[in-house]
Amino acid sequence: MPKIGAILTLLLITLGADAVRADEKPEGELPARVATHHAIMLGDHRFEYDAIAETLPLTDAKGATTATIFTIAYLTDTAPGHERAVSFVFNGGPGAASVFLHLGALGPQIMETPENGAVPNPPVRLVDNPATWLGFTDLVFVDPVGTGFSRGKGKEENPDKPFWDVRTDIASLGTVIRLWLTRHQRWSSPIYLVGESYGGFRAATLAQELPRDVGVTVNGLVLISPALDLSALHQDERDLLAAGFFLPSYAAIAAVADPSARGRDRAAVERFALSDYLVGLAGLKGDPPPGDPFMAKVAEIAGIPEDIIRRHRGRIPRHVFAREIRRGKGEVVSLYDGAIARPARPDEGQEGGPDPLLQPAVAAYGAAFNAYVADALRYHTDLPYRVLPHDISRQWNWQGERQGEGLGLAMSSLETALLEHPGTKVLIANGHYDLVTPYLASRWLVDQLAVPAAVRAGIRLRVYEGGHMMYMRPDSRALLSRDAAMLYAQPGAAPPSQ
Repeated sequence: MPKIGAILTLLLITLGADAVRADEKPEGELPARVATHHAIMLGDHRFEYDAIAETLPLTDAKGATTATIFTIAYLTDTAPGHERAVSFVFNGGPGAASVFLHLGALGPQIMETPENGAVPNPPVRLVDNPATWLGFTDLVFVDPVGTGFSRGKGKEENPDKPFWDVRTDIASLGTVIRLWLTRHQRWSSPIYLVGESYGGFRAATLAQELPRDVGVTVNGLVLISPALDLSALHQDERDLLAAGFFLPSYAAIAAVADPSARGRDRAAVERFALSDYLVGLAGLKGDPPPGDPFMAKVAEIAGIPEDIIRRHRGRIPRHVFAREIRRGKGEVVSLYDGAIARPARPDEGQEGGPDPLLQPAVAAYGAAFNAYVADALRYHTDLPYRVLPHDISRQWNWQGERQGEGLGLAMSSLETALLEHPGTKVLIANGHYDLVTPYLASRWLVDQLAVPAAVRAGIRLRVYEGGHMMYMRPDSRALLSRDAAMLYAQPGAAPPSQ
């Protein structure tokens, strides 16, 4: 579902696990709770924490269990009278388990990746994470129903499916947050939500839903490559803005493919994408002729032949771009990180074959998690851990995504949360080479929020080297951790946007 400034260095040394405890479980069921104790070094300080893998039950009005949600929490003791922040973390898809952010960015151990963020060759290796967020917040990783070890318990043929719905999904996550805070007696802790991709949609929506339905006011949000308005990410003849959002990302990827284009003014491309480019698309009549200056300019920016641009009337479908940008080298690039490529197949179709980054990443994170949960956390089950099951996204019920007119559910929820609680802190992080949720879409959507200028100015927008999962690049992972630490440390409104 992807090197500037000071980096917050968190030197992490795992000293082993002890005090393993597992509740008794019926035959064929997941262990209800397994806790292990660990110690790490953060800077010069020894830092002890508990890792708790547990399931939380969702119930209906009659008290019958409808699903069990799997979570992994990392908790630390704090000084008396001081409540540490707790962050609830989920990925997107919909249909992605939390393992991507867990073992890719935030957790105390991560899957080792090379500098360019590519998937490592097997066998994967888990290493200490110098950019773990455990230095400034407790962490709770949540797998929605149908992902990870979380499963529905109804009598339907597919008991997971009732939860594959925009509204039901949000309600279930709210219940999980309420249950977790109750079980762990953390109602007085500052609460943060961290979501990637569709997880960003979830987090933004929950920022409004939690105060109303659960009694939890969110202190801050970290939205990583967020899908904040799904209609803005789909290109068609009438949606000019979607085409504009992608153009600067095309230009950034073209500069990777062609070093001679690296000196291009990125800000000028962004201005063109939301001004003259949109006007040019709106003014097209029929098929553009060869030599059309507008088509020539778009071709120069995107780095692909003018005849391809004319064939698509200036709107460049991302799958076409991924296939064409390195055609001369016999390669196709990833939609998730356009700087990563694989050899193209002779029959590479309109929609392309397996993504050069996503499919290998799913397998690698799955292998890493299965090793980690058994060896480090002592959590043992024969149930398969579902990293990114495609049946969820194919069967997802999108009704309810729109909320009246104007902004969709996530953005209108975020707007309401910021109006009702102006001190809510927000960090939105994107990657330059992301062709799934382009960074310009996040910037434009924030500008549309009908909130006071001072509140909008407090939303921190960051763009890092990398793609949708920019944290797979060690340098970008460190920058993301640094910026998140600054957000959590800010006492009131978020720091100024940069």
